[in-house]
Amino acid sequence: MPYEPDQASGYAGQSRVEIVRARNERTLLAIDGVVGAGVGRTPIGDDAIVLYLRDASVKQRVPAQVEGYPVETTVTGEIDAYSGTGPRQRRF
Repeated sequence: MPYEPDQASGYAGQSRVEIVRARNERTLLAIDGVVGAGVGRTPIGDDAIVLYLRDASVKQRVPAQVEGYPVETTVTGEIDAYSGTGPRQRRF
């Protein structure tokens, strides 16, 4: 039998913190004012889940940790995805 770790779960090649973020992303993004989620580090260098917030008042509604990983927050304001339908800029 071939050894194929995590291939069945769809998380092949991802770190544990990335898997935890992916598994909880829908719930985290459902918190009013959370505009994005990613992975990063705490100030002392430990793995963390990073939540991007619309404003500082949102911080009181986010969990302190998710599945044992600390949650760090960054206030970014609203994030609007670029649609790609506007004029393109030429690069020389």
